[in-house]
Amino acid sequence: MFDKKEYDRKYSQEHKEHYRQYRQEHKKYYKEYHKQWYLDHKEKRKEQNKQYYIDHKEELKEYMKNYMKQYRIDNPEYMKQYSQEHKEERKQYNKQYNKQYCLNHFECNKQYRIDHKKELKQYRKQYNQSPEGKASHQRGKTKRRVMEREIINTLTAKEWEDILEQYNYRCAYCGVEFNYKNQPTKDHIIPISKGGDNIKENIVPACRSCNSKKGNKIIKKTV
Repeated sequence: MFDKKEYDRKYSQEHKEHYRQYRQEHKKYYKEYHKQWYLDHKEKRKEQNKQYYIDHKEELKEYMKNYMKQYRIDNPEYMKQYSQEHKEERKQYNKQYNKQYCLNHFECNKQYRIDHKKELKQYRKQYNQSPEGKASHQRGKTKRRVMEREIINTLTAKEWEDILEQYNYRCAYCGVEFNYKNQPTKDHIIPISKGGDNIKENIVPACRSCNSKKGNKIIKKTV
């Protein structure tokens, strides 16, 4: 049985140079022809591309992910320069994107919170009891004062653990040992209201009693 497709393929291969020469000689004609063809089939191609994207969404997503990853590796200087030149634009874009994403997924997130209320409550409780959660909570409480006056607010959970170890898990003022009943609190040597910063050099562990008595005074440590 005669196979026309196979015949055309072989014929094209055998006369490849001839076709190439012909296209070079009639380059202008081909350019106009393709331009007109695109205009005549614009909507059809648009629908085809849309359907192709739907059918191959995951493959295209994976391809673009790998492509961009490799591009960043191959062009580190360009990516660094681009990030610096478009810093504010990217910041604004991310802000708008996150805002729109929240609006688009509001109902979905709301339903998720309803369906997983118990698990989320347990997760928040565990996080708030962790060193990272406590440090985050402490930074949050300091945020209002940070907004009123510009201070350095960089204390981390690791730095707080180092401070406790430095003071042998005892109060910096009265020397009492901390335990599960007597939990340590973070005290600012120079109070924020008097110009202190929320940094490790300005933080000492104190029992609740000493912290309350000290208030916003500046007093010397005993240990």
